[in-house]
Amino acid sequence: MTLSSNEIRAVITRQQIIDQLRANGISEGMTLMVHSSLRAFGYVCGGAQTVVDALLEAVGYEGTIVVSMQSGDNSEPSYWQNPPVAIEFFDIIRKSHPSFHINHSDVSKMGAISKSIRHREGSVMTHHPAVAFCAMGKYARFICRHHELDFPLSKESPLGACYDLKAHVLLLGVGYDSCTALHLAESISSRRAVILQGGAVEGSGGRIWQKYLDYDYDADDFKNIGLVLEHKNLVTAFKIGNAHVKFFEMQTAVDEAVAWIKERVV
Repeated sequence: MTLSSNEIRAVITRQQIIDQLRANGISEGMTLMVHSSLRAFGYVCGGAQTVVDALLEAVGYEGTIVVSMQSGDNSEPSYWQNPPVAIEFFDIIRKSHPSFHINHSDVSKMGAISKSIRHREGSVMTHHPAVAFCAMGKYARFICRHHELDFPLSKESPLGACYDLKAHVLLLGVGYDSCTALHLAESISSRRAVILQGGAVEGSGGRIWQKYLDYDYDADDFKNIGLVLEHKNLVTAFKIGNAHVKFFEMQTAVDEAVAWIKERVV
């Protein structure tokens, strides 16, 4: 038997995560919108379960954890880029993709931490086929109470509810390009083109491919927006294990992003 040479030389525990969160401004009662990569941490004793336990304890019973549950494959295939799909398969995908299901739809690209929250008792999830949200805690039902099919990242979406609740954003081992909260700025600015999206949903007579309106989002701008936030000292940066962490107020970030987009996007 050959042993791996990649010996574990550091172990991250639940208490270590809690201590780092609290030392850097995360406190009880906060609403936290979390984007994460478990792999970025290094070895976490207990994996995603440990990280979620730590997040929930850090915000306490009066707090709320919110994660994005995007199911990007349940969308109009002509817009796919990573990877793109050949035109001859567009109709096959539209006719064959399973309808969105709150428990079964594939959200694997959102990572193990988000998936762990999704399967927790007491979590609440919206029903949007492509950009659902999941929340746990005091304001979970309020945040997830309303999610229109059209323009699903607008001020009337769960993102808007988080904005109104003065939520904070926590990026755990991921960059600004993973920050779903900044899509709210794109929506508010009204500078992105409007496109006809689509997804498989359950209608009254069974599965249908439902078309809806949305913006042509562009997360490529988010890195530059993040640099603006950092330049203005609006971001707290620290590390948990190997994961680079960024923590900031959602309202402030969105308002700065709206101004940035309006100035640069015609």
